[in-house]
Amino acid sequence: MTHASADAAESPRRANIYGLIACQGDSLTYGSRDPDGMSYPIYLGRLLSRKHGQTWATVNLAIPRDGWAEIWRRNYHELLSLPDAREVCLWAGTNDAKQNRSPEQTLIACEAVLDQCRAAGRFVYLATLPGKNGFGAPQEPWSMNTMIEELNRAYRRIAEEKRLGLVELAATPREYFADGIHLTQAGNVWVAERFAAAIEARR
Repeated sequence: MTHASADAAESPRRANIYGLIACQGDSLTYGSRDPDGMSYPIYLGRLLSRKHGQTWATVNLAIPRDGWAEIWRRNYHELLSLPDAREVCLWAGTNDAKQNRSPEQTLIACEAVLDQCRAAGRFVYLATLPGKNGFGAPQEPWSMNTMIEELNRAYRRIAEEKRLGLVELAATPREYFADGIHLTQAGNVWVAERFAAAIEARR
């Protein structure tokens, strides 16, 4: 069999995939509150596929209620299970703020996750947090937004120092919130568009 024949015998589904992206995070990435079970990772893959006429696939690794330390416990193993996912979208920290965890320790856990991504050879897109926003938000104290602001300042610094892709979501429009923290379906589409723009800017 020639090399050309061997190549043709490979799975066409695999050969046509242009990009595989791992999306890691908490309930915001998971898609909690979406009436159809959708999430920004679903829209991200479809947006890139349609726009560029290619096959982009995303994998949603998020678990609701997780903070950075919980993500660290599973992240490296999950990345190793996805060797073709060379890029990772990271969006987390809201639960750390809601639980009033130490900002210093939260950022240690965040950077430990980033170290795992680097050790696994993955490029990271790190997103800032919108925090608690608008009427109807859950009853956790509004003071969580003070920590959100601190984390966002650190995320911007870390992204610059480590040359990560920064995705600015701190100013998510109020109309995209379903309950003051989680997103509407339109909000998930809006977030997907921001991640897509960051991915396109890198190329």
